[in-house]
Amino acid sequence: NDDESQVLVVSPSNVAVDHLTAKIHRTGLKVVRMSARSREAIKSDVDFLTLHTLVRQLAMQSKSDLYKLILLKDLHGELSDKDQRRYLRLRTRAEQQILQNADVICTTCAGAGDRRLASFRFHRVLVDEATQATEPEAL
Repeated sequence: NDDESQVLVVSPSNVAVDHLTAKIHRTGLKVVRMSARSREAIKSDVDFLTLHTLVRQLAMQSKSDLYKLILLKDLHGELSDKDQRRYLRLRTRAEQQILQNADVICTTCAGAGDRRLASFRFHRVLVDEATQATEPEAL
């Protein structure tokens, strides 16, 4: 997927972003819902489209080192410093791969500033509920 065809869809609220993600998914486009790391444990109707879930699925399908580290982290709650650095590196690589292959990336207005999107240049951005967003949020 080239950067010029990707669309960033944002809204000020998580509920609205989840709703948009579900609607876009029904069109057949490859959509990824990017949540703040602090919200990853919060369940929603679009969990199967969230970046953290897709990373886990990709790791599980490939039985990669990332999958082994995820299992280790789930089992023990934390990793050694060396394993944690490797886990973060592999997770970041998987996240970038998934995001680059998406047709549409959905997140909140605040989430659009996430460092995971820092290397992306979107030629199309849809701001839903723009009148509900503060001016700095919409920028």
